[in-house]
Amino acid sequence: MSTQCIVVFGTVSLQKYVFQSNHLKENIGASYLVKYWLKKGLIQSIHHAGLTVNTDCWNKYQQFIPESAPGLSEALSASSDVNLIYVGGGNAALLCNNRDVAQQAVSAWSRQLLKEAPALRVAVGYGNVNTKLAEAYRTALNDMSFCEEALPFGSPFCTLPIVRPCTTTGLPASVLGKEDKQWISLSAGNKRDAVGSKRIPGPAQDSIADEFPKVLEETGDLPAQRFAIELDEELGGRKGASHIAIVHADGNGMGERLNRVVDEENQGDAEFLHNLRAFSASTTDLSHRVLEATLLHLKSVLPLDSLHNPKEIFPLRPIVYGGDDLTFVCDGRVGLHLAAFYLSEFSTGKIKVSGKDESVDACAGVAIVPTKFPFARAYDFADDLCRLAKRYRREEANSNGSWLDFQIIQEGATRSITSLREIEYRSLEGQKLHQRPYQVPEMWNNFVSILNGFRSSGWPRSRSKNLLYALTQGPTATKRFVEGAQWRNMELPSSGVGGDVRRTGWTGGDPATTPYFDPLEILDFWIEVKPETSSGDNEKESKE
Repeated sequence: MSTQCIVVFGTVSLQKYVFQSNHLKENIGASYLVKYWLKKGLIQSIHHAGLTVNTDCWNKYQQFIPESAPGLSEALSASSDVNLIYVGGGNAALLCNNRDVAQQAVSAWSRQLLKEAPALRVAVGYGNVNTKLAEAYRTALNDMSFCEEALPFGSPFCTLPIVRPCTTTGLPASVLGKEDKQWISLSAGNKRDAVGSKRIPGPAQDSIADEFPKVLEETGDLPAQRFAIELDEELGGRKGASHIAIVHADGNGMGERLNRVVDEENQGDAEFLHNLRAFSASTTDLSHRVLEATLLHLKSVLPLDSLHNPKEIFPLRPIVYGGDDLTFVCDGRVGLHLAAFYLSEFSTGKIKVSGKDESVDACAGVAIVPTKFPFARAYDFADDLCRLAKRYRREEANSNGSWLDFQIIQEGATRSITSLREIEYRSLEGQKLHQRPYQVPEMWNNFVSILNGFRSSGWPRSRSKNLLYALTQGPTATKRFVEGAQWRNMELPSSGVGGDVRRTGWTGGDPATTPYFDPLEILDFWIEVKPETSSGDNEKESKE
């Protein structure tokens, strides 16, 4: 009898592929192509190779996760060449009848990728089923990890000694752009084609509209909307808008949870398939529900009429979504609020881990940059901020909770976040000015309360900016400024702050810190939310 084979599919340098360009349309198209070729495109390629694929069981898990494991006859179709185990988070897994079938499936898929997404780099791992499915899956994961590290990625395909370079990807320019009539690479052209135009939406636009119909539907005086495909004129490019926010969030410890699912002792093949599918389906479902809640929250409680984008354009564009990580771009003044809301909602959810419901949390980074700032570089900053939040959580917070870090990036910034803060975020007396990252919602609620205190009529903007300057001078100058403000009956905001700190602006101890610098720095990048409404799930966050 031939040995069954598990195949695991993954992507390599995904962030580089998606955010290689400074054109939002190409970022959107790249993200769509990744999702398509690890889902529908994978299945269609296998069909085109003359193989039969069974997706029935996985489709059921996406609709409803059973409490106990179905039998193997229900979990796997013996009459099919290939059984889909799961798809999600930039990965997919198949169970094939034998190694030859597995290689036929991979070959058919690879040929289509070279045609339709030539710059998308992928890796595949094989695991022969000698005893248990879990062991074969673990072997396939290790094989894929080896391929990710060993593939020769030193030079892109199709280069020649003399070429016309694509201005967005750096690859050889071989096709003419349909809208701007500029020579671009085949990769850039495929990404743009996936998005389409304003008049004729492509599959990427149709797909996201189908996923979030409630978000885009007509509401009150607000017309039916669509998601933006360009930054200029659609997100932050009108009426003097100067900044956008790039938000990148990532679940904490998801890889460790997956390892526990795979390494669960004494589980049979049917239970392994059930646990693996339940883990993937519950993670995908949670991330989708939380993103939808965030989009509806933006529509419900934030003053959309004060944002600069056209009314027919939804003021936030998801770019990477569907797994435990998320990247979106929006007006620079709402990015922090929405990132904190997303983390709060995500941390209230649960996913299935080896038959048990487990709480989850995440970290996020928010880079606030000028609208004309190179988009790929802005994403790198957001990713770095998310990593800093994760590192702080792991090393300083005992791996507990959701954490949010942020940074305002000025035009022409070249330093890393760490070096920028070490050089520019010290007072003249040597104290660290910032207290980032913040745990959400605990520390974040105090941050917002202080920020709103400075926005009150008791603290004019000019006075707040003078306090910000005094903080950069150090505790001595700050104390003098606070004493002068008290003569004018102006008290520092008090939420979560002790009396001594309100009198001096700094905490005691060595080193001293201040809770006021971060809220003051972000003052111009914050919009007050609407009064609380009585509508459903959005109610609880509207008074932040």
